Amino acid sequence: NFERSPKSLDSDAVQDSLKQLRDSKTYIQQPESINGNSHIRHRQGKSVTKLGDKDAKESVPEKEIKIKVSGYLNLLANVVDNFTHGLAVGASFCISVKVGLATTLAILLHEIPHEVGDFAILLRSGFDWWRAAKAQVCVCASVCTSVRMSVCMCVCWKLTAWILPFTSGGFMYIALVTVVPDLLEEKHGWESVKQVLCICLGVLSMILVTICFDT
Repeated sequence: NFERSPKSLDSDAVQDSLKQLRDSKTYIQQPESINGNSHIRHRQGKSVTKLGDKDAKESVPEKEIKIKVSGYLNLLANVVDNFTHGLAVGASFCISVKVGLATTLAILLHEIPHEVGDFAILLRSGFDWWRAAKAQVCVCASVCTSVRMSVCMCVCWKLTAWILPFTSGGFMYIALVTVVPDLLEEKHGWESVKQVLCICLGVLSMILVTICFDT
């Protein structure tokens, strides 16, 4: 009774070997199943690739929107800055022609490097050359509006004594809040020396402008 037929022994041996192969995860599949699995894996990889492409396409516009917003915020800050410049120029001409010319020259010396820097910021924010140039021209046009407004306020309401201190305080605030902290954080001695020399050069240029227009 305990003896087994050769067929049962062969079937038991085959089952044991298949079980061992399955446990070791090295069993061989039929060609159809292999092709089927490879096809499924290929489709899964393809679907993953499509999902990755979709995520990339969705992330790119979001990045562009953030970049464009930073550029527009810079333009808005420039509009406010140029508006105060126009107020200062208009109020200065209401005092005298010499004061107006001196203020205009000082603002021009200040604005030329400022506008170049703003143009570079717009380019890095995603604007092309033509759009950045048009945006800068539109921003500079706000100066004309603020000059007219300043002249009207000075002539009609005699606000010259208020406009100049207001604009001067704005310039001092920008210098003390944005420039001085950067100077204090500088760790290289030679860079600090160059920055101090540039500040002295700016003060000297204002003294020369005052002397030229006084004479």
